[in-house]
Amino acid sequence: MQPFIASLPELPRLLPPPVRSTFLLGPRGTGKSTIARQWFPDALSFDLRSGPLARILSAGPERLHAMLTAEPSDRWIVIDEIGRVPELLDVVHQSIDRDSRRRFLLTGSSARFVRRTGLNLLGGRAGKQIMPTFLAAELRDAFTIERAQRYGLIPVVWTSPDAETALTDYANVAVVDEVRAEVRVRQVAAFSRALEQLALSHARVLSPTAIAQLAEVPKSTVIDWIDVLESMLLISRVPVYSRRPSRRALAAQPKLFLADSGIAQALLSSEAARRAPDAVGAAREGIVYQHLTAWCDHTRDARLTTWRTSAGAEVDFVVEVGDELTAIEVKSGSVLRPSDRRSLLAFHDEYPDARLLLLCDAPLRERQGPIDVAPIDQWLREVIPGSPLP
Repeated sequence: MQPFIASLPELPRLLPPPVRSTFLLGPRGTGKSTIARQWFPDALSFDLRSGPLARILSAGPERLHAMLTAEPSDRWIVIDEIGRVPELLDVVHQSIDRDSRRRFLLTGSSARFVRRTGLNLLGGRAGKQIMPTFLAAELRDAFTIERAQRYGLIPVVWTSPDAETALTDYANVAVVDEVRAEVRVRQVAAFSRALEQLALSHARVLSPTAIAQLAEVPKSTVIDWIDVLESMLLISRVPVYSRRPSRRALAAQPKLFLADSGIAQALLSSEAARRAPDAVGAAREGIVYQHLTAWCDHTRDARLTTWRTSAGAEVDFVVEVGDELTAIEVKSGSVLRPSDRRSLLAFHDEYPDARLLLLCDAPLRERQGPIDVAPIDQWLREVIPGSPLP
């Protein structure tokens, strides 16, 4: 079986490089090390996945100072998986204070090490970027929405000759095993049940109470697990838009998204569950979420929310940049019914200056009243971080 695309180093990523010291955080297998080499091919690199190097620097973090002494101040320093030796953050902090021209790229698969060290992104001396999964624009002709819905967009899956096995292995190792090791989960069966319920909650309103009941554990335990998964960048909670006043009563609960729709698919218990219309629709919405988060992370003052009223009207996404709002609905099929437009029109009634966008399987872009209708495949290919939202 052939992989969906050629090997990862041959595929350039579209994210603009940072200009200041930066934490590059993201789940395993998303290509952090690869893009570090793409951005800074001449950087001095320290790969802490190497056991001997990690042991040397863990035993004496100050040795990093000596290693940097002979390096030019304008040479980037890349430290891969800094969370394995978090004591190095003190040395990095001191190095930046000594020479403001020194810049570091610090990669990690979890934000927990930053919290544990008590450092807040090096006291403001470093920025933060979240490494996204692949984008449709990066995959070019290899991308189809159907393939993305089933297998997600994690690079290690797309470059594998057996995507099905690679995705299953990723879900078991990078999600189940790593989280269990991170927090020393003792209730293994309950944790597995909770993960399946979280997968069923992908692109839906988060209800820790319901998950706790089905996993047969206290609600507080589920909340702790959710916090850990979020700190490891494996799930996110998208809040309800409330920046401007609304005449309608708004719901308060956030929506849950796993970091990748493929992970959600892999954590479901059967192929029948993966093919269920609700699961397919959630996977499609999740793919749009992955593109929007990547875009927002590289757009100044961008904020991603959802919108849902107590009466049941719901818009999948609201993108806010300054005073500009874009409301986005994600649908399947090419024939739109009046009910498909109802929530967008309700949002338009509240915020008449907002742009309304409906993504579906329509063959061509068209305007239906105040709503822009766009083919979802084409629109996703046009989402490029650092460029205007298509």
